Amino acid sequence: MNRPFLGPRIVFVAFVTLVGAFGLNLTAGQFFSPLREIYGWSLTSLSLAVSLNMLTWGIFQPVMGRLIDRFGPKPVIAGSAALMGMAFLFSATITHVWQFYLYYGILAAVGFAGCGSMANSVLVSRWYVRRRSVMLARSSMGMNIGQLVLLPFAGILIAYTNFRTAFLALGLVMLLIIVPAVLLFSKNNPQDVGQAPDGDAETAFTPPRSAPLSEALRSREFWLASLAFVTCGYSLYMVTIHLPKYAADLGGGLDLGGRLLGIAAAASAASMWAMGQLSKTRSKKALLIWLYAIRAMALFLLAGSTHLWELYVFAILYGISSMPIIPLVTGMIGERFGAGALGSILGTTWLLHQIFAAIGVFVGGELRSATESYHLPFLTSAVALFLGALLTAALREPGRQKPATEISH
Repeated sequence: MNRPFLGPRIVFVAFVTLVGAFGLNLTAGQFFSPLREIYGWSLTSLSLAVSLNMLTWGIFQPVMGRLIDRFGPKPVIAGSAALMGMAFLFSATITHVWQFYLYYGILAAVGFAGCGSMANSVLVSRWYVRRRSVMLARSSMGMNIGQLVLLPFAGILIAYTNFRTAFLALGLVMLLIIVPAVLLFSKNNPQDVGQAPDGDAETAFTPPRSAPLSEALRSREFWLASLAFVTCGYSLYMVTIHLPKYAADLGGGLDLGGRLLGIAAAASAASMWAMGQLSKTRSKKALLIWLYAIRAMALFLLAGSTHLWELYVFAILYGISSMPIIPLVTGMIGERFGAGALGSILGTTWLLHQIFAAIGVFVGGELRSATESYHLPFLTSAVALFLGALLTAALREPGRQKPATEISH
């Protein structure tokens, strides 16, 4: 009897892994208040841990990509999730700020680099070719659900117990749920179990040609897609880190920023599903142009906001156009360069994304201090995103792609 196609199970494992990975990595801000109250650490010192996390995550993306290309995504994702879980367990013991830098800023970031979006995109891309975009969108919804579930969970634990219990519980989520799910229910490739991508007959499947990393780095299309993607990183983290302060500047309560980010996450989850459906009939290029343009308009609105109701409109528009960019970009790169060296190729793209994410956080803080307003930093994000739309528009459609980017190994 033929074994049922395991692709849907792989997508679910990737979804669950992203729930844990993104949920944990984005909880850092929840711990700022208790750590400041107990130890008197400054907001600047704690924020430095976030910047260190982002840079470490970016630096290790190409490293994890190469490991995935060599050993497969399953062991890398499982090992990285375990490292991330252990980093949170260690964080439950912190008494000095350098420990927070080490455990969250470095160890959790290294783990996140190997079990986050890039790694799971490669895993899903190995199991799907024709339906890759749809399945990447479905698995990537885990990024939004992680924010909607684990961020409030962390807040409740901190409020009703203490920060140590919260760190401990979050670490156990990774070690007792995510790691076993990856080890027990995922496989590196469909060929490992006598299957072919998309559930097609194995005898009828011809693996698509793949470009090595060196070929991708010489490709105009790789740089256009990657440089457009960095505008996503620049604006994404500027908003995530600085929106709560901006909401307070306009007279909102201390909880308004978190509420707005929750609204954005919910809108993003709905948009992620919609983009997966639209990608069946519309080109990724066209969808990406619209998403970059919508997010740019949302940042223009945010830069000129003077009333709190405008922040709610921004949150919806921003959510619609934020996370869905990720599976579309990774799907486009996977289609153009194949899955053979996709870990290394996406790892390089994500490194660039994270460098500009760190720059965005820094620019946001510096310009806010210099001008006493967030108008200019949010305006720079809007301009950058319009540039991202233009760079995406310059991409050639896959049918017109030069064959140089499809060199086989």
